[in-house]
Amino acid sequence: MNYKSEKLLNGEIYGWMLKCAACELKIHIKDVNDLNVFPVPDGDTGDNMWRTINGGVKALGACKTEGLPDAVITSSKGMLLEARGNSGVILSQFFKGITDVLSGSDSADAKKLVVALKSGVKHSYAAVLNPTEGTILTVARESADYAEENVSDDAPLSELFSQLMTGMRNSLMHTPELLPVLKQAGVIDSGGAGLYYIAAGFSRALNEDVEKTKIHYGIQANMVDSEPEYRTHADNVNVDLFTADDVMSYGYCTELLVRLQNTKTDIASFDDDAIRKFLAESGDSVVYFRSDSLLKLHVHTLHPERVMDHMHNFGEFLKIKIENMTLEHTDNDSPAGLIELASDNPALSPKPDSSFSGQESAEHGSGLEFEKGVAEKKFFGSVAVCAGEGFAETFRAMGCDELVAGGQSLNPSAQDFLNAFEKVNAEHIIVFPNNKNIVLSARQAAELYSNARVHVIETSNLGQGYVGLSAIYPDDNDIDGIIAAVNEAVASSCSGAVSTAVKSGNFDGIHVNEGDFIGFVGKKIISSEREVVSAAMLLADHLLESSESRSVITCFAGKDTADYENEMLEKAIQEKYPDTEVFMTSGGQDVYSYIFVAD
Repeated sequence: MNYKSEKLLNGEIYGWMLKCAACELKIHIKDVNDLNVFPVPDGDTGDNMWRTINGGVKALGACKTEGLPDAVITSSKGMLLEARGNSGVILSQFFKGITDVLSGSDSADAKKLVVALKSGVKHSYAAVLNPTEGTILTVARESADYAEENVSDDAPLSELFSQLMTGMRNSLMHTPELLPVLKQAGVIDSGGAGLYYIAAGFSRALNEDVEKTKIHYGIQANMVDSEPEYRTHADNVNVDLFTADDVMSYGYCTELLVRLQNTKTDIASFDDDAIRKFLAESGDSVVYFRSDSLLKLHVHTLHPERVMDHMHNFGEFLKIKIENMTLEHTDNDSPAGLIELASDNPALSPKPDSSFSGQESAEHGSGLEFEKGVAEKKFFGSVAVCAGEGFAETFRAMGCDELVAGGQSLNPSAQDFLNAFEKVNAEHIIVFPNNKNIVLSARQAAELYSNARVHVIETSNLGQGYVGLSAIYPDDNDIDGIIAAVNEAVASSCSGAVSTAVKSGNFDGIHVNEGDFIGFVGKKIISSEREVVSAAMLLADHLLESSESRSVITCFAGKDTADYENEMLEKAIQEKYPDTEVFMTSGGQDVYSYIFVAD
């Protein structure tokens, strides 16, 4: 059976196309990642786009949908919540635009699908503050125009998406001419490539035999739900960690996805606060989020059966996950998940009651989880994206309410932000994405969240997040003044980083060899050296000599730097700049050997 001759799109065909698109993109995740033009190991476009579209596939799999409107709305919500990175947010908005057109009809022909694609393009451009041509935006726009010009209104669906795929290929080949940085690196745009593989999945779903395609993609082996092979995480239970003589101490990590039922409750007047109160009384680390009739909850409790019994009064379970946390704590190298920060700077020492859970996150592979109970509602709170144990402790010590695990190559989703917002429970929430590729996800979550006014500060790295948090005075009740002060502090500071080059080439007039340590500010490379301390010192020179007003430099050391290297660097800076106050501390971050903040 195939859909080659079908001229009308329905819910069943749409779901099949979406699954094939996710599978096709998954196969090519590394290909898309490797198109990254900057020589730092930050290529994660393929991961972000796959996790985003797979959010739509999983949403369809978790809920029973009837008809095309239900299918497009359900999958679009799943993508919006799972959107990661700029490319993921743009992709989710592309499908949101498609959904706006298709949600009003039980079927759609080629003519209507072209209108839907153009609506997707419009939404994609609107998601970006300053749209850049030569990117995924261009590929989406030019391919939709190409399909409109080359496909008749009554053409089969297979022809439409074959032409769309051709249009994307043509547009992709043209991206280096529109974006000089692509031409310099000799690559095409990575986001556009991801969109092309999605279109290729659509085309295969419509043109080829369904059963053969299932075998090709391995859908029967749950290919969509599993992690990419190069990022597979162990999910085995070590039963020896909890014996017949052990006592349950930590309880169960309980997560439920529930569909409220009209036969069990009045959905329009459903009392979310009553559920939050019940969960708070049942345990701690409560996260609760509802969208229409779909709700998701998370709680650490000794009695998960009571939580399930209570929630069963209102609806039916779509997904249940219950894990024995005693196993996790027993298997943790650090008791109770606490991590100590060795720092000579009292200002960076953690508060006595600060906590950080270093358990491995099976979903994101970040190795970081941040758990905190529901707080009383306050005037304002803060959320920061964080990578590295040292940064986590520092941000906590500076008063940050919630940390979202993520960073370079591990971008959090909009849902991750929503979970954090719910924990903060404040009238105003200040968000520090700390990565340019995370700003759009934070903004998308801010638009989806209605229980507080969310202010996204466009911090592009952890150093700027550190500066921004430093500018917040906890007793201030002028939110506009707070935001202005934070933005001013971030804008006036200067930060840079040192990392290992993953490719060779000439960048900003500096020759880089693969394996060199490179120092850079934003996307501008300052140094390229064989030794990490040499590269870091040249970066420090650039930061301190570019302005006479900078009298303090803070250096966050990555988890792979040696103590002797840190000592050499600190001593070299102090000797060369005796009037500058130097703080060397542990950041514990991946990717970056050092992160500097000068102010």
